[in-house]
Amino acid sequence: MIQLKTVLTLVATAALAACTTLGPNYHVPAANAPAAYRAAAPVAGAELQRDWWLMFGDAQLNALQAQALQASPTLAAAAARIERARAVFGATKADVLPRLDLGANAGGLRTSAKATTTPVLNGHLVTFEGETFGLQASLGWELDLWGRVKRQGEAAQAQLDASTLDAAAARVALTADVANAYWQWRALADETAALQRLRASRANAFQVAQTRFDAGSSTMQDLERVRAELASADADVADLPRRQALLVHQIAALTGQGAADLKLQAAPLTAPPQIRAGLPSELLQRRPDLAQSLAQLHAATAQVGVAEAAFYPSIRLTGSFGYSSEDLGSLLSAPARLYNIGPSISLPILEGGRNKANLAGAKAQVDESLAAFRGRMLQALREVDDALAELQGRAAVVDAQNRTLAASGQALSVARSRYDKGAVSYLDVTEAERTPLATERALAQLRGAQWAATAQLVKALGGGWGAAREAHGG
Repeated sequence: MIQLKTVLTLVATAALAACTTLGPNYHVPAANAPAAYRAAAPVAGAELQRDWWLMFGDAQLNALQAQALQASPTLAAAAARIERARAVFGATKADVLPRLDLGANAGGLRTSAKATTTPVLNGHLVTFEGETFGLQASLGWELDLWGRVKRQGEAAQAQLDASTLDAAAARVALTADVANAYWQWRALADETAALQRLRASRANAFQVAQTRFDAGSSTMQDLERVRAELASADADVADLPRRQALLVHQIAALTGQGAADLKLQAAPLTAPPQIRAGLPSELLQRRPDLAQSLAQLHAATAQVGVAEAAFYPSIRLTGSFGYSSEDLGSLLSAPARLYNIGPSISLPILEGGRNKANLAGAKAQVDESLAAFRGRMLQALREVDDALAELQGRAAVVDAQNRTLAASGQALSVARSRYDKGAVSYLDVTEAERTPLATERALAQLRGAQWAATAQLVKALGGGWGAAREAHGG
């Protein structure tokens, strides 16, 4: 039987294993975020939710997002990375527990009569021959004296968290890119309508100029100037199919379908709604890529403990219990019983500086991960500031262009009134159409830029990931 002293020694050793954990404990580093964004962020407005695009009430956009989330190879790859990290974490958790193996064997046995180890009894060589049967269970358990296994599990859990957050960041980026491409397509449809009206006006102006030139009431210079303006409008109209095709191709690729299968219905864009930007300090809770960077830092910190534990001895408890007999019928009898139990210890003495190098590498990885987090934080702040600056700047230009449109519209009304009274020619009317039609096209482009900045702001704020995490309690 196993002696009580041996059992007590093993219990005391196991208790000691739970008391020491080498390596630094992970602490969330300071974000060093400013008190406010450089651009005045709106304090009121819509709060982003996980499916943030639903706030716009656009059924066509909703369908595109659903298709993208279902068919995106990027999200599929991210999901596979999560499963891989979960498998690694599961394997690491298994190291904490004892390992139990069960085996059985059966076979014939005969010793050699010619071997140097053959025993001799009364001058005769003794050989053994017969059958042997065995049944044995073996148990192994590494005592985590220095917290190596614990730190490995901590690192694996952090890597699993990082993979999950990577998938969340990919989802935010994908949905923002889908919305941006869709809104740019709609803005181009608005620009196309304005450009076609401008081209029709230039064609009318050219007809009038040609008539006047043929009648000798205008110069060749006037005719060629109007011809050049018509040619410029023709060139812009001719470029529209290329621009539209590129956006359709982008939407199709993002939604995982062929461009030929994509059918979209255009509708005029209005001003985008305001989105609450919050405070810079909230970005850590709002952006999954920042949380992913922290998870990677956590994993790197845990690996320092793993590297430090390599300098210390490792103790493993091993034991086996079973039966061995030459007769299968008596295999499970008491005389056939056998067991073996005891600890084994391994102490690194001469390893050529490998452990020291591994520890230095682990610490350098922590420094790299910390620098990467700080760099990502600065990039996140810049992305929000850029989006807010774009929205504010474009809004100011839109306001100025609306005033231009109103004034040029009044001028066009005056020109038409004078033409009706015979005071001016129709060429003067077409000239008066130049500014409002060009302004309509510029406004369509500006509206597209505003919606692009809205998509950029959604992406920079984390696409509602923080709100979704709070809704699910973590």
